[in-house]
Amino acid sequence: MLKEELIKGMHALGYESFLPVQEEVIPVILSGKDCLVQAETGAGKTAAYLLPVLNDLSPYAETPEALVIAPTRELAVQIHRTAEKLSAFAKIHCVCAIGGLDIEKQENALKHYPAMVIGTPGRLCDLFRQGLLDLSHLKYLILDEADQIASTGQAEEMRFLMEQIGDVQTICLSATVDETVQSVFRNEYEKLIFNDRTKVNRAIAEYYLITENRNKTLFDLLEHTEITSAIVFVNYRSSARKLSEQMQKKKILSASFSADDEEKKRLRILRDFQDGNIRILCATDAMARGIDITEVSHIIHYDLPMDLSTYVHRSGRTAHQGNSGIVITLIEETEKETETAKNILASSEPWQMDLSVQCDLSVPLHKKETGGGNLVQIMIRAGKNEKLRPCDIAGALSAVMDFSDIGTIEIQDQYTLVTILNHDSSILAKLAGLSIKGKKRRIELSKK
Repeated sequence: MLKEELIKGMHALGYESFLPVQEEVIPVILSGKDCLVQAETGAGKTAAYLLPVLNDLSPYAETPEALVIAPTRELAVQIHRTAEKLSAFAKIHCVCAIGGLDIEKQENALKHYPAMVIGTPGRLCDLFRQGLLDLSHLKYLILDEADQIASTGQAEEMRFLMEQIGDVQTICLSATVDETVQSVFRNEYEKLIFNDRTKVNRAIAEYYLITENRNKTLFDLLEHTEITSAIVFVNYRSSARKLSEQMQKKKILSASFSADDEEKKRLRILRDFQDGNIRILCATDAMARGIDITEVSHIIHYDLPMDLSTYVHRSGRTAHQGNSGIVITLIEETEKETETAKNILASSEPWQMDLSVQCDLSVPLHKKETGGGNLVQIMIRAGKNEKLRPCDIAGALSAVMDFSDIGTIEIQDQYTLVTILNHDSSILAKLAGLSIKGKKRRIELSKK
């Protein structure tokens, strides 16, 4: 059984009940078995392994008890965000360690006794070699998108980390299974399969449009389709940038996303898209795997995918966590006889454009707050440089709220992040002018 604090975290994340993958995977992990979960992104597998693992972690762990390895920085950040929300009421500290961002901030976070560390192979290896990551007391090793770790040339770093870890419960998640994936298991394991890589999720409605002018058809679609948010997939980086620039000229809240974008920019774009400040994302296949964003109502294949597998992966960016979605593929007459187009035409219906629909993509999407349990993260503009300690912060906050409402505290050089439980953003009014260690501190909502 899961702890009540984790059930509250589920509600805070928007889960009212378990999804099929969670119903099957959670009991297997709770039983202590190694397992291989074969499932696409969006099936709910992140929570399927985080919930049972967090259930067994101690909020007072002095060294990490769980290590999650992800192939991309974006996926690691998303896993971390999910872990933070699920574990907030259990007061379990989770740290994200990825390349491309300030390593000193990650080092500071590791000093605050995280029970779970989530990261990419390269950065995790660096931290271990510097003596900053202690793997001696791990209980769990989780490899998310293990096949992608191997295919992107990170298998050697993954093996190095595994050599430093004892015989711990291993959970592997992968869209495909090969010798590299199977080699991570030292003991017998249970295999759970939830996906068919040749078919699109049944919750996705598939459509096509035969077009003589891709560009015109796309902008007609954006104007006359009730879109919450959409990803427009193209085959080339230059196409993504060009389309996004055209959309921006038409006041559409848009951005391009490709592998050659600078790391901080990519993370900022994903955050703005998730928050509704970007409505249309023009993306290459860098977006097609390992990124889990909810509330994407439409996928538009602007360029015909190279093959059926790419089509399935791209289409799988919608209909996450029990939602439904719509996929529309633009196909030119000259492409109709290609193998990929034939497969798409066979599984799709023609899209009927409704000119009476007018969609305004120039305004941000205001999303409803999810869940039944309130929590908020605040930033205090003071940290290690002013010699603040967790006890100083907890003591000051206890003057305006119950001590039990104070969650994890992470002190950086110039600021401190605190998770506040059972409150929403209105708590800021009570914290105005709060004195910590004899000085009034500036406090605001965290944008982390």
